[in-house]
Amino acid sequence: MSDNVLDQNVLDSAQDFSYPQRFQELMDNGYTVDIGQTLNKAWAVLNKDIGSFIGYTAILLAINVVLGLIPFVGSLASIVLNAPLGIGFAIVTSKILNDEPYTFNDFFKGFDYVGQLFLGGLVSGIFVIIGCFLLLIPGIYLGIAYSWVSIIIVFAGYEFWDAMETSRKVITKKWFWFLLFMFVFGLINVAGALVCGLGLLITMPLTSIAMFVLFNDIVHGGVSSDLPTKDHEFSS
Repeated sequence: MSDNVLDQNVLDSAQDFSYPQRFQELMDNGYTVDIGQTLNKAWAVLNKDIGSFIGYTAILLAINVVLGLIPFVGSLASIVLNAPLGIGFAIVTSKILNDEPYTFNDFFKGFDYVGQLFLGGLVSGIFVIIGCFLLLIPGIYLGIAYSWVSIIIVFAGYEFWDAMETSRKVITKKWFWFLLFMFVFGLINVAGALVCGLGLLITMPLTSIAMFVLFNDIVHGGVSSDLPTKDHEFSS
């Protein structure tokens, strides 16, 4: 993809932007989910720094393999680490969409929000598991509906419960489109796994990038969002 795909995203967010107001508008009025456009933009972002995205994915996979070898403690550590590590893709994607300088360390900025991310992942995960025991369908519904919890915690500055409820309510408005989104990217990851598993080094970051691109396009209308922190300038 050419850089033109991203040109519309390098504008700064409006200073008077209100997440609560925007989320309410989306709940009231609905929105459009464009999977094809999201895939194109995500691919363009990935190609901006494919080496870093692949490297970070390899680190995440290695961490999970090592933790999986440690009984009990490894499982607990995985629960704590997965959300702050996973949101790293979105943080760097935001930098790229905003044409901001960043370093590889920015992939790990999710640890600045580790408490709320851990709680959000833990509680939403428990609800999904309970839902799966209740004839499976409630679990599938919640698994999709909670897709934006970590993104809302980091980028909108919400606490975990408000992020869970906001994600659920906004996504429910177009839930079947999000299900289709998950299905499409699920197939992409299956294809990646078939290439001796090495394809996952590309398809996994592509999926995470796409989820943030979708959030950005829906919530900000294609205008990029920044982290709600005091300083976004990092040396490259």
